Amino acid sequence: MKILIVEDDESTAEAMAFHLRAAGLEPTVANDGLAGLRALRTTSPDAVVLDLMLPGADGWHVIRQAREWAPRLPIIVVTARTNEHDRVEVLSLGADDVMGKPFSMRELLARVTAALRRTAVENARSERLPVQEGELSIDPERMSVIVAGRPAELTPLEFKLLWTLADARDRALSRDDIFRRVWGGERAHGDRSVDVLVRRLRRKVDEVGGAYTYIQTLHGVGYRFLTTPRRMPGMPGPEDGADEVTPHEPLVAWQPAGVPPWAPKAS
Repeated sequence: MKILIVEDDESTAEAMAFHLRAAGLEPTVANDGLAGLRALRTTSPDAVVLDLMLPGADGWHVIRQAREWAPRLPIIVVTARTNEHDRVEVLSLGADDVMGKPFSMRELLARVTAALRRTAVENARSERLPVQEGELSIDPERMSVIVAGRPAELTPLEFKLLWTLADARDRALSRDDIFRRVWGGERAHGDRSVDVLVRRLRRKVDEVGGAYTYIQTLHGVGYRFLTTPRRMPGMPGPEDGADEVTPHEPLVAWQPAGVPPWAPKAS
């Protein structure tokens, strides 16, 4: 399981990474908020351990952005700001847990493990349940897909790709992640199998005249499943790059480190 650590104190970050790695997890460290956001998009972590007082973009902004991109991603905040107001604030923004500094590495590991376990239980409850989004219905038990009232004839590989994207629900998946989940193993450098399969799937799901599209390109990152109303005639479409989202363009304005989220936004 991949754990993203966003912590500007290098010794603390290294200690957390060491103990998580010793427990069989795969930690990635980012030492400022902007690097954390980039890692969030490119590594698709299973959980995030996040400091609040960060350079670049503070922890409040990272939480807001993470919830835009990955609504179900477990976020554990570690902070010296442990008064009730701050704890309630970060939990209200979408954090799953808050730990006060200093903390023991055993407690950190226990909380990360508990968060991963809760997510696994939630995923197991929803696993293999039919998906209904817009005009798209996916039945994983029957391996059937209905788009705008008509059956879509997908190959087993196309169905596996569609289910992989839909099961992630708004979460960005890199080409490497998709390759591992659909084909198994690691993608060779320059391999375009994912892009070719996405184009085939789009022809059967996004380009059949329905009211919605479902597969979004994230420029420089990969793809995600997002139900989007179809553009009216004359508006730019996927062939014009209009469905691409550049990850460095912030979706939410961020504040400098140390500025609370309720303060006036920086211009």
